[in-house]
Amino acid sequence: MNHSVDIDLPVRTVYDQWTQFEDFPLFMKHVKDVRQVDDTTLEWTVSIYGIKRSWTAEITEQTPDQRVAWTAVDGTKNAGVVTFHALSDDRTRVMLQMEMDPDGFLESVADWGGYMSDRSRKDLEQFKDFIENRGRATGAWRGEVERDSARDLHHHEEELRQLSDADLARRAEAAGIERPLDRPREWIVSAVAHQERGDDRYGTQHDEGDERTHDWGRDEADGRHLRTDEDAERDRDIDVRDRDEARR
Repeated sequence: MNHSVDIDLPVRTVYDQWTQFEDFPLFMKHVKDVRQVDDTTLEWTVSIYGIKRSWTAEITEQTPDQRVAWTAVDGTKNAGVVTFHALSDDRTRVMLQMEMDPDGFLESVADWGGYMSDRSRKDLEQFKDFIENRGRATGAWRGEVERDSARDLHHHEEELRQLSDADLARRAEAAGIERPLDRPREWIVSAVAHQERGDDRYGTQHDEGDERTHDWGRDEADGRHLRTDEDAERDRDIDVRDRDEARR
């Protein structure tokens, strides 16, 4: 399926919002939850006509203001790419190409291809409404994922998952991750994989004697999900306006 939508905002703003994957349920009807495990791993849960499906997606390529490509590594099979094109300083075209295996959804949806194509088109339109109403992104991640780096990271994590708890804890301590036993196992796997590949995102900072452990996706330097009082006030204004329009 292939769809596109033109958005009256700069390409950077549009792209930055798209990188906030955990916000997708705000404008994608059937998406119930998206959890970003690390820079290249997303855990999805959707529900269509009461049928729930989950999968883990791997971001295989990501270039700021240009493209995001992904493929499912388990669960419901799907893959695709979203590209961003600056039509002018204040206008951007978003193009979506996606393939998805029905994986049982056909039991409830006779015309699966037509239904999903229509749903994807509407999701893009709702994304347009969401970001145009806000006028600014809810957050941003300007990192880059090269075509092969995501797959290498995934394989690295799979190797770590095969380790015993004791061996994984030793690898974590060797990588400089403090108090690994206080963390969920999957967090440790991702942390060790990143640290051993030279990404200090999970390291511990010491600032004037105050020890702070980075929490992926919530760090100020990372830029994801940073919300200010101005953001909250803007969201409240949008909610009030939407309710007023619904009453008319």
